[in-house]
Amino acid sequence: MGKIQDLYNTRVRPMPPAERLQLARLIIDDLASSDKPVDVSDDWSDDDLADLTAYSAQHATRSSDDQRGVP
Repeated sequence: MGKIQDLYNTRVRPMPPAERLQLARLIIDDLASSDKPVDVSDDWSDDDLADLTAYSAQHATRSSDDQRGVP
């Protein structure tokens, strides 16, 4: 799993919803006021592809287990 996902899972996700919203606003405000452009290209990095592959495999396994009635 990528560094960002690990950070989110360990630090952000456990936070109360109000604090997560406050953090999201701080990040968005910081990006909006930044002099550096945000990369919005459609190019996928190797990390992006690895994350997508891992998520897809996890989702397929979960869907298969749900169909078979496995908890």
